[in-house]
Amino acid sequence: MTPEVESAGIAATLGLNYKLFLAQLVNFGLIVLVIWKFVYGPLIKAMDERTSKIDQGLKDAAEAKSMLANTEAEREKVITESRLKAKEIIEAAETDGKKRQDEMVSRAKAEVERVVAEGKQRLRDQETAMIEEAKSELSELVLKATEKVTGEKMDPSKDGELVKKALENV
Repeated sequence: MTPEVESAGIAATLGLNYKLFLAQLVNFGLIVLVIWKFVYGPLIKAMDERTSKIDQGLKDAAEAKSMLANTEAEREKVITESRLKAKEIIEAAETDGKKRQDEMVSRAKAEVERVVAEGKQRLRDQETAMIEEAKSELSELVLKATEKVTGEKMDPSKDGELVKKALENV
């Protein structure tokens, strides 16, 4: 090694200039400071905000999923209750319809029985009227026959007695 090289030192051997190195070091520090303040800080802040938004989105999604499950369970419950109520209403309507049908049948039977009873009563009344009419006609025939046989007119009291006896015998 030469003495010149030794006096200049290792920095000179490498081709370093202290003044230039110091200026570059200051520039580098300023650039790091500017980047730290204006790029790295906002970038970290934006990344933290984005991370919190993502976390909130995941929480919201989990909450929405649980709400969906609750809503689905509630929907099934409402459908089941609606089906039960519909079944109860149908059964009540069928029971009511059966009751009304039975009631109408009993009314119809009562009406038929009433009409039959009225018809029987009319027949009895007609039969009685016919018997009475036949008796009166028979009594007239007996009187006429008695007049022809006896050849004389009978008085009304005697006629009545003879007719009664004849009808009793008949």
